[in-house]
Amino acid sequence: MKFLAGENIPELLEKLSLLSEVWAPRELRGSGGTVMFERWRSGDPLDLEHFASLSAKDMVLPRTEKLFGFSYAFGGAAVGNPFGAPAESAGGIPATAGESIRITAAEPAGNVVLFGARACDAKALTVLDALFDQTDGKGYNDPQYRARRAGLTVITLACVTSDPACFCSSFENGTAEKAGSDLILYPVDGGFLAEAVTPKGETVIESGVNSRNKVGSARGPGDSDPETGEAASGLTLFEESALETPVLAVTAKVEGLEGLRQKLAAIFDDLEFWQAETEKCISCGYCTYACPTCHCFNIHDEMRGDREGVRLRSWDACMFHLYTQETSGHNPRPTLAHRYRNRINHKFSYYPENQGEILCTGCGRCIRGCPVGLDIRDVLRQAVECSASPGEGGDR
Repeated sequence: MKFLAGENIPELLEKLSLLSEVWAPRELRGSGGTVMFERWRSGDPLDLEHFASLSAKDMVLPRTEKLFGFSYAFGGAAVGNPFGAPAESAGGIPATAGESIRITAAEPAGNVVLFGARACDAKALTVLDALFDQTDGKGYNDPQYRARRAGLTVITLACVTSDPACFCSSFENGTAEKAGSDLILYPVDGGFLAEAVTPKGETVIESGVNSRNKVGSARGPGDSDPETGEAASGLTLFEESALETPVLAVTAKVEGLEGLRQKLAAIFDDLEFWQAETEKCISCGYCTYACPTCHCFNIHDEMRGDREGVRLRSWDACMFHLYTQETSGHNPRPTLAHRYRNRINHKFSYYPENQGEILCTGCGRCIRGCPVGLDIRDVLRQAVECSASPGEGGDR
């Protein structure tokens, strides 16, 4: 493996920022200790010790994003219509007689480096890929998601410690998960051991050959910088190392998750169970926004005057009453019990059945941030126990 000294991280990020946006965890000023993934700029401090309060899923699914812009004009034909539909129905936006509609695409995705993600964050990207990045007809092929995913490089910080809310060890690999990571950094004395998982990760290591070289430069030690005329320093950010990787953390574990899909099906109609589990929930939606795999969204048009506007996609939450309310006023999930039942079944039943992945990576954010202390692990344990007691199931 390669060794990266802790003191050389700022220089590595400087080099990476020459060709990409760099996002990394840092404490928000005046927040009292809240750590978030934020755009990194030279001189910004990092916080690699504490867990980010929100996940990094907005690297691929922004909180609000422009899908396309549109404007109306009298006369002419539809311009730039990416939907192959006539002007009067382009993108589902009607045009009146004699009008044409112009469609403008969203800004193209750029290159982004996510530094300091955890294994649960990186794994979540592969879970989302199972829905948004499929070309075989088994999932939705979302072009903007795919573009962001292709431009994203993930540098993961391996967990040698955990807190009581973590439960990734409940799932395969746990803290040793490599899926979704391009490069993994293992904390050791004085710095980190670096393991490249993908060609993107190998490129990051190669970019650290010389501290004065720009990413992608072919110059070697002793060559002059063509912009400054200064000689290259020859400093290697990543050095060969014989150190052994550290022992990784083992988090809390929820037992009995084998066959959970069938167990959830056995108590699906037991509304008393779901009501009991959600008595203290206030439907704030924090669990869905903080979750690295929740991906519910709403699409709406925002007008700028009456002749032009943008179509936006924004995060939404299945825990909100209005999320499933129909135009007629009917709501198929009218209570908290119905909505939370859907949330749990989506994560551990529907998504695994349809996409082949569990829609949870055990990051524990929904536990840490819940204002009323609702713990998804307790709900899963109760579900397993209840499904094993037929007399206490749907007959209650």
